[in-house]
Amino acid sequence: MRIRYLSLWLRRRHSRAECERTLRDFADWREVQRYLHTPEPRRNTLLVIRLDDIGDYLLFRNQLPAYKASGRWGSHSITLLGNASWRELFTAFDHAAVDDTIWVNKGEYLKSAAYRSRVWAQLRERGFETVIAPSRTRPLLLDDLCRLAAAPTLSIAAVNTYVHPRWNQVSDGLYDEFIRLADPRLHEFHFNGQFARGVCGTECAGVRPVLDVQTVFAGTGGATGDATGDPTSADIVCFIGANTRSRRWPATRWIDFIRLYRRRHGGNVILAGSGSAEQTLAYRIQAQTNARSVVGKVSLLELTRLMMLSRAVVSNDTMAAHLAVSCNRPTVIVANGVNYERFTDYDRAGISGVTTVYPDVFTRRRERHPLLAYRYTDALTADIASIRAERVMAGLDDLLRTQSAVQTA
Repeated sequence: MRIRYLSLWLRRRHSRAECERTLRDFADWREVQRYLHTPEPRRNTLLVIRLDDIGDYLLFRNQLPAYKASGRWGSHSITLLGNASWRELFTAFDHAAVDDTIWVNKGEYLKSAAYRSRVWAQLRERGFETVIAPSRTRPLLLDDLCRLAAAPTLSIAAVNTYVHPRWNQVSDGLYDEFIRLADPRLHEFHFNGQFARGVCGTECAGVRPVLDVQTVFAGTGGATGDATGDPTSADIVCFIGANTRSRRWPATRWIDFIRLYRRRHGGNVILAGSGSAEQTLAYRIQAQTNARSVVGKVSLLELTRLMMLSRAVVSNDTMAAHLAVSCNRPTVIVANGVNYERFTDYDRAGISGVTTVYPDVFTRRRERHPLLAYRYTDALTADIASIRAERVMAGLDDLLRTQSAVQTA
C-alpha cells in the first residue's frame, strides 16, 4: 500500500510540473503569434476545431452534420480543423458534413516550431469570422493557440474541464461565448449532443454513436486485404493497444483470455493494435496462442471493416472500443477507471451491447465516493493487470447471450 501511495504522489507531482511547463510554453508560443499578419475575418465563415484523438472524434462525429443543418450556421462556409490521425475515417464517412478541411499532425505540431507557425499562418490567412471549439477538455497548446491564430470576431467553446484549474482559467479567458451543461457526469457522446444543441439549436436524433458501415463498405465483399484475410462471423477482435501502460491489459491476461475463449466458443482470434509496444505484445501473445495478428498491418478503415465483420470485440480503454461500439458490435472494454463516466460507462449512458470490466481497487473507490472523478493520476499499471481473464470472459458471454436472444426473438 505504501508503494501505491508513493506512486500516486509522484504521478500528481509530475502532473503539476507538466501544468507549469505547459503554461510557460503557452506564453512563449503566444508571443510568436504576434508576428502573424493583422486579422481580416471574412463574413459567414466558420472554423470548427477538433484536434482530439480518434476515440474522441468517434463520439463527436455524429453531431458534425448539425452545423450545416442549423439555421445559425447553415449559410456559412464551414471548415474543420482536424487531427490527421482520423483523416481516413473522416474522408470515408463524414466529408460531406463540411465545406473544407485543414489537417494537423499533432505530433509534428507539438515538436516543430516551423510546422506550428505554418498552421497558424494558414489559419490567420483564411480569415474566419467564427471559431467553435467543441472539445470538453481543451489543450492550451493545440485548440486554444489555434483559436488565437485564427483571431475570429466570435469564439465559442465549452467550459474547459482539464485537471488543472489554472489551465482552465487561462483557456476559458480566450472565448466569448460558452455552452454550459448542467450535468458534468454526462457520457461524452451525450455531451457532444448537448453541445450541438446549445450551439446549433439541434443535435443528431441517434441514441448511440453510429458509423454507416453498410453504405461505405457496400460491394467490398468483406475483404480486408492481404494483411488480414477474410474474417468470418466466428472471429473476435482483441485490440491489445493503448497509449499508456496503465491502460494496457498485460500479455499474460490476454493469453489466458484467448485460451478460455477458444475452449468455450472456438473460432479465430485476431489481435489488433498500432504502435511498437503493441507489436511486441502481439509477438508474446501469438507465441502462446497462435492467434492471428494484424498489428501494424491495417489502416484505420481496414480495422473498421474487420470489426464490422467480427462476432465481438474485446478492447482496452482506447479508440478501438468506441470504434466497435460505433460498428454496433458486442464490445467488452477492459478499463482502469480513468474518466469512466465520460468514456467507458456505456451502460449508465443507456447505450446497449457494451460492458466494461474494471479493477476491484477502482470499483471499491467508486462505491465509497460515487461522485468523485477518477483521473489518470489515480490509476497504476498494476490496477488493470489485476483484472482476471474469467471476468472478461463472463462479460463477453453475457453480451453474446443477449445478442443471441435478440436475434432469436
